[in-house]
Amino acid sequence: MDDQEILDNIDGRMHGPMGAFIYKYFGKFHYDHQGDVLRIFAGGRVSSRCAIPSAAPSPDNFLQWFSNYVSQEVDGARGSWHISGDCEAPEHESANNGTRLLLTIPILPATDTQMRWGDVQVIGQFYLHDSVDYQEGLVQLSRSAHQVFVSQLRGSSYMGSTFVAHDVYDVRQDFVLFLSWILIYQRMTDQDLGKINIIKTDKDGSYIILDGAETPALRKLYLESQPLASREGLVGTGTTCYRARVPHSDRRNYVLKFKWRWARARPEDELLRLAKEKCVWGAVSLDYYKELETTANLRRKQRHEVVWNADGLAKYTEETDDFFQNRILTCIVTSPVGRPLHTFQSQKELLQVFRDAIKCHRSLCHDAKILHQDISPGNMIILDDQDERKPKGILIDLDSAIELTEGLETEFGITSTRPFMAIGVLKGECHTYRHDLESFLYAFLWIVITNHSEDPPETSKLRRWSNGDWKELAARKFLDMDQDGFQSILEEFAPEFQPLKPLAESLRHILFPLRDGVIWTGTDGSPEAVDKLYDGMICAFEEAVASEGENYM
Repeated sequence: MDDQEILDNIDGRMHGPMGAFIYKYFGKFHYDHQGDVLRIFAGGRVSSRCAIPSAAPSPDNFLQWFSNYVSQEVDGARGSWHISGDCEAPEHESANNGTRLLLTIPILPATDTQMRWGDVQVIGQFYLHDSVDYQEGLVQLSRSAHQVFVSQLRGSSYMGSTFVAHDVYDVRQDFVLFLSWILIYQRMTDQDLGKINIIKTDKDGSYIILDGAETPALRKLYLESQPLASREGLVGTGTTCYRARVPHSDRRNYVLKFKWRWARARPEDELLRLAKEKCVWGAVSLDYYKELETTANLRRKQRHEVVWNADGLAKYTEETDDFFQNRILTCIVTSPVGRPLHTFQSQKELLQVFRDAIKCHRSLCHDAKILHQDISPGNMIILDDQDERKPKGILIDLDSAIELTEGLETEFGITSTRPFMAIGVLKGECHTYRHDLESFLYAFLWIVITNHSEDPPETSKLRRWSNGDWKELAARKFLDMDQDGFQSILEEFAPEFQPLKPLAESLRHILFPLRDGVIWTGTDGSPEAVDKLYDGMICAFEEAVASEGENYM
């Protein structure tokens, strides 16, 4: 994530100052000091005693003092503090990175002295004097936190929906308080530190126990060390998927997904069950679903106790009337397991996957009355070892989907993944089946132009589909889908994809017919028009598959 992406991600999700936050997570610890001895109490008993330096360190010698102080053996400590420098991660190029103060608690016994981001539980950022402004310091701290999250199994962390700030403290004036926090952090439980211990580790790897699983074999699943897919972002849904296997098997036949879903959204499991009940072609199987935690529960006893400090957060932010969004951490297990779309092994395979994904979408709309609303490369997967009667590719992820029968009661908003949003959706129109089909075209262009990578080339016009407000994006895409604009996009096709240009042109003509000399982006919802649009797109891919077979088989 670059600086602007970090700022966009945390904008509107910062709350505070909240004194109750400190009470909730530090409240069970107490401290007092007698002379040069600091005592930390937990559960009414002294948990440790530490020496208090005769004077607080100055900014110039703070790092040396901190290094010496935390290197002392402390009774009752679970973790240890370190100054960054040998942590296994590339440094972001900046002259003002500052120095990281890291609390680590190794998950497994260390085999060497190398610190790893996956072991980091608390991060501090130190800058000498005023070498950076508030915003740059916040971005650097956020980048470090993001590095921790992507290095850990997401399901073991509270990937929350907000930042919580606190008042500004002067370390020299509140030195004993600062010392107590350093020591208390070392004694916190995993829950205090923001971890949900649903993921365990043994000699065979990381696993999760699925309480209440109907199938006995699914009560324990081992996860791959690296996620199959994850949603970028420091705060938000934290959606992360892993391939999983049952014990004593080498085949990873399941996908386990963690997500902090918005509490007001319809649970995905209900739509997955409905799709299966209605015999949707290519529907994934829901094998397990459970709600594990809520942000409302995590914030119990926290209330805004705002005492704005002009030198603190209020100086750099705007106060709004927004409240916390309650989110629910869900665990979903589905099957089958597929490959990411960008791993297609031939053009024929790519064409078959798009053809069958559109068929899945049609069945989802027609048979189950479910509208997907988030067509993107990340929500299509390739299925291997399929016979001719089964789909080569399917749609996944019904997080943004709605049931069309309840449409009038739904709070419509702009959904979908930004680069693939239809023009009408960007204009705020009610999301329709046609908008999803338009998104298939954008996804197809994206996959071809990115050519097995995840992002378009630096000079690609597709990069402009992600930047700007909704109105700007709608105007930009409208021009790109016009004849002249579309030709400039086709020029980005690599030589090996030149044979797919006629297909791209055909899809554009099907989706954007001319009316009074201007491309039309509206939706005709009549049954005849719906069938015509689906048939047209499916047939276009069918013909391309047949042509591919004639050329290469």
